[in-house]
Amino acid sequence: MRSIKTLHVWDTKYSADSVEWCPAVPHRHVFVCGTYQVDSGADTHSEAAISSTVDDQPATVKQGEDLQRDLTTDSDENPSELQSLTSYKRRGRLFMFALGGSAELCLLQQIEMPAILDLKWCHIEIHDKILLAVANAKGEVLIYELLCTKKDDISVDMDYKLRLLTALSIAEDSECETLALSFDWSTGRNSLSDISEENPLLTVSDSRGGITLLRLTGSTLEKVDSWRAHNFEAWITAFDYWNTSIVYSGGDDCKFLAFDWRCSPNPVSTNRSHEAGVTSLHCNAVTEHVIVSGSYDENLRVWDTRSLKRPTYTVSLGGGVWRLKWDPHRCHHLLAACMHGGFRVVDCSSRPDPPQVVAEFNEHQSLAYGLDFCHFSKEELKSILPGEDFEDESQGFDAVSILGTCSFYDHTLRVSVLK
Repeated sequence: MRSIKTLHVWDTKYSADSVEWCPAVPHRHVFVCGTYQVDSGADTHSEAAISSTVDDQPATVKQGEDLQRDLTTDSDENPSELQSLTSYKRRGRLFMFALGGSAELCLLQQIEMPAILDLKWCHIEIHDKILLAVANAKGEVLIYELLCTKKDDISVDMDYKLRLLTALSIAEDSECETLALSFDWSTGRNSLSDISEENPLLTVSDSRGGITLLRLTGSTLEKVDSWRAHNFEAWITAFDYWNTSIVYSGGDDCKFLAFDWRCSPNPVSTNRSHEAGVTSLHCNAVTEHVIVSGSYDENLRVWDTRSLKRPTYTVSLGGGVWRLKWDPHRCHHLLAACMHGGFRVVDCSSRPDPPQVVAEFNEHQSLAYGLDFCHFSKEELKSILPGEDFEDESQGFDAVSILGTCSFYDHTLRVSVLK
């Protein structure tokens, strides 16, 4: 078994549900964490997995004074809108951090906004812009641009700030509450295959079972299409990175669906083999025809997209599989957030042998929700972790990796080393 060692612990105050590392060179030391807090007395009947009753209690994990001095708080709202934001029943904060030269943690920015359900960096720069998308509890998709300027600082050599570029609501009916639950960029293979893209697509799932297809044209988000996919919450949606006309979705109705958005809103494939809601999907960007799914039924399933009648492999992970992420370089390993079961690292490289759990991380004291691999190259890892042993060339980039993980009710973010 491989080991996971914690480098940093951060109290996010609000319940934490998502972590994403920036994929853009030379900014891979930058990452974001999204949070979700329900005000007391709010109606939470539609919350299902994403819910919180945590009060604003004193932090249980103390922050370093140097980190507190780095704190900046921003809002893209004007004063009147800010007042309505603070009274909104589902509140969120977006944190942006950086790992410094000796793996020290620096908080760069904090933005108040409605509760965050998902966030993802675009895999490539679009018109020379590094973009971060956020899905929130008001049914909005927001696109932020990462601004960076040189500065004289021994820990972080750039001054970073997120600036709101554009936003769009996916809600069809303003009278009916709609939460944007998840989304995916269509650019998953672009960075690995050096493919340019001017107008990327986003697929967005929502709490009313809908899927919405968006296109980013310049600095504007446009709705391409939308359709009802599931009878209950559509927890997850993902592109087929090898054929971005195909969109997958998973819902609380236990269905795993595939759509060709060019043709019609009717699915081209329907699978009902999950024994509980489908909560996670991620297409493999290196190996064609491979996608993985996670479910409340605690199983990881590996699929061949050419035949979605039954999974190629099914592996029990010991907890509801809320989120799955392929490693960013070779897509041989998966990170799995298994809710009550903690975090798992799964080796999927030994086909035709079934996937194997090669590491467990149980230091979080609450629901395991958010996770991501840092995109560092081996050279970048050596500069951040000069004391680590990188001699095992047989494992390549996977010999040592930096991870970001977060958990819900204990509102905790951890940065760790997998080796």
